[in-house]
Amino acid sequence: MKTLLTLAVSLLAATAVHAQTVTPPDDAMQTQITQNLVRQPPSQSLLTPRFEKANEIRRNGLSYSGILVELAKTGHPLELINPAAPAEYGSAEDNTARDPITHRVSGLKLFSIQF
Repeated sequence: MKTLLTLAVSLLAATAVHAQTVTPPDDAMQTQITQNLVRQPPSQSLLTPRFEKANEIRRNGLSYSGILVELAKTGHPLELINPAAPAEYGSAEDNTARDPITHRVSGLKLFSIQF
């Protein structure tokens, strides 16, 4: 019985030692991130282009969006209320207004101007 108990304890101890991982200190992690950023080829930019959404029009530094803009842009207005419409018609989430504190939906954006 003592042999079985000793074998079980040593097996658990070996498993616990094998499961432990060593995390690098924050300084080493920061150095690694910096090195990876430096290694990027010069043609690769950290800035990504902003693609125009289905419910958005950009003119002269202003961005117009909302349900009315999406309705004016699309050739098939009934696709906007079709739940099985393809992704090119955008998401309903794009036209919802959220409360900044609770992040709950508080309404719909009919027309919005962003500077």
